Amino acid sequence: MTETDVLEALREAYRRAGTQTALARCAGISQGRVADYLNGRYSVGNMCVATLFKLFPDIRIDFFGGCDGDSATDNIRTELLTIFDSLDTPDRVHLLTMAATHFGGKTKFMNKK
Repeated sequence: MTETDVLEALREAYRRAGTQTALARCAGISQGRVADYLNGRYSVGNMCVATLFKLFPDIRIDFFGGCDGDSATDNIRTELLTIFDSLDTPDRVHLLTMAATHFGGKTKFMNKK
């Protein structure tokens, strides 16, 4: 994740909130600080983690890049994600459908109630 990714996510959060004031209220920061982040006057790289979590309550941070220490498994995971990322949305859905059809009983995704 880069600062550009965070800034783009912040712009999307602003769009969803509708106003800078609404977004600021959600994050517990001032509207002026939201404006500073959005306009580049204050770097999102200096945003505290607590504010990041308030802005994006569903955020997941993977400190180790999806690696589990088994190089063979890590390489397979990386290759699968590379394939997934190269697809357009309909093909991603198709890939997920194919995987769920073949391995659905073994995945958390298919076992959600």
